[in-house]
Amino acid sequence: MSRVSQKTFNKVAEDVVYILNDNYPLAFSARYLSDQIARDNEFVSKILVFLKQNGLVEQVDFGKKGRYEKWVKWRVSSDARQKYQKLA
Repeated sequence: MSRVSQKTFNKVAEDVVYILNDNYPLAFSARYLSDQIARDNEFVSKILVFLKQNGLVEQVDFGKKGRYEKWVKWRVSSDARQKYQKLA
């Protein structure tokens, strides 16, 4: 895998947050997000972990019926959502 500049990493992270914020409260898998922004699944997973550490996204471990999902899904955290709404 080639190295990605910090500028490119930040742009892709912004795209991920935009997609998740635009579709709030739905949660999406890293595979779906990688298809939407035409990036590698592992790269998007790294970005999601980075965003989770910064408090912008959260993992959703349970599905609609309360049972464990096979894939981890992600959505914008409620704090980040409130900040975006204040900006708009």
